[in-house]
Amino acid sequence: MVQTSDDSRTNLIASLQERAEELAQLNRIAIALTSEFDLQRLLQMITDAARKVTAAEYAAFFLIPELTHESPERRSKKGLFHLAAISGEHGVEEHFRHVGPVEGIGVLHPVFWKGASVLVDDVLADRRYVGIPRGHIPVRSFLGVQLRTREGSILGAFLIGHTQPSRFKPRHVELIEALSAQAAVAIHNAQLIARERHAMEEQAARLEREVRERTAELERRNQELTRVATDLQTLHHELTEAQKRQMLADERSRIAQELHDRVQQTLFTIGLKADWALEQLPPGSPLERPLRTIKQLASLGTAQVRDAIFALSSSEPQTQDGGLISRLYTLIHDLRESAAGLDMDLVVAEWASAPPVAVENALFSVAREALSNVLRHAQATTVVVTVQVTRTQAMLVVQDNGVGLAPEILESYRHNPAHLGLRGMQQRVSDCGGQLLLVNGEEGGLIVKAVIPLDSLTDRR
Repeated sequence: MVQTSDDSRTNLIASLQERAEELAQLNRIAIALTSEFDLQRLLQMITDAARKVTAAEYAAFFLIPELTHESPERRSKKGLFHLAAISGEHGVEEHFRHVGPVEGIGVLHPVFWKGASVLVDDVLADRRYVGIPRGHIPVRSFLGVQLRTREGSILGAFLIGHTQPSRFKPRHVELIEALSAQAAVAIHNAQLIARERHAMEEQAARLEREVRERTAELERRNQELTRVATDLQTLHHELTEAQKRQMLADERSRIAQELHDRVQQTLFTIGLKADWALEQLPPGSPLERPLRTIKQLASLGTAQVRDAIFALSSSEPQTQDGGLISRLYTLIHDLRESAAGLDMDLVVAEWASAPPVAVENALFSVAREALSNVLRHAQATTVVVTVQVTRTQAMLVVQDNGVGLAPEILESYRHNPAHLGLRGMQQRVSDCGGQLLLVNGEEGGLIVKAVIPLDSLTDRR
């Protein structure tokens, strides 16, 4: 009697210890569900716990292909379940991986396809048994529990086995079903985390793309602002320079007007007074010579004032840098001093901008040669030099009121070696891509016209 009580107490203690171990395993898995986010590691913990609480030789956990990251070729094989975790003695894992996926036939069929938990004391005595694959562990006791989602979709199954018969009890079924529910929760959580991670990665990629696009846009805007600032600075400088030029032009115009209205008129009056005084003198008067000197000085002063007025009124003063207008002005001034009785004028019809140096040199040479011919051959009393420079061409015209040229000279000077000066003018203009025209005026005199296009010479500036 005492022996029976001791045995009962021993069995009770062992049973309680076994239940405590089972509860500890379930509790450990429950804690892991809240702290472990690696699905493979969590499934391995659940599979190890399933083997421990059933004292099985192996416990295997199979999943549908979509949850095991199998290749698309293997996923296409419906009815195959792939190993996700294995727990057993040494060599069991290699054995199961060698066997490969299971098809869910025989005693596995109700587990995988009907959602029933299967407990078999001896598979050899079960009518559903169809054998085992070559090399498989010789299973006798078998326990199978299906995994489903909350919506009822199949996820996979727990397969637990032992080489000896009658090893598993109904309470083992309950324990594995509890572990299966925890495994389903773990898979659900892993799917949620994966979707969240994927969404976060997409969001991060989208934000990174937007940052790159915004950065590129800001860089483009910054470059545009820099260009605008540079353009504004250039425009401000140009406006300042234009204002300076306009102020200078206004001041020059005011001074020229003062010279014309006051100084020139005063000198002209002095000359008239000297003429009147000369007319009143008796012949041989000692005052005649001083009065003539006064008249000459007044005339010279008038000419000098006129030159100053011309220089001040020029629309593009170039006396400082030696440009075409400055050179022509100096040439006319010098010739006027030595050509008594010849009135010379320079007219600037338009001056858009300074032409290339080669063009200036060619036009100046034409003017110098033409004025020299007027002095030597034209018998003229007036000669006018006109300059016009537009955006597209430069033109110089020298026109006098002299005797002009004989028609035979106008026709033959281009080929006649005797007319070296005329041929030289023609050659200089031709070298710049221009044309030289010599014609007699309708009212007498000669017109020398040189026209040089500027659009083909912009690179010679």
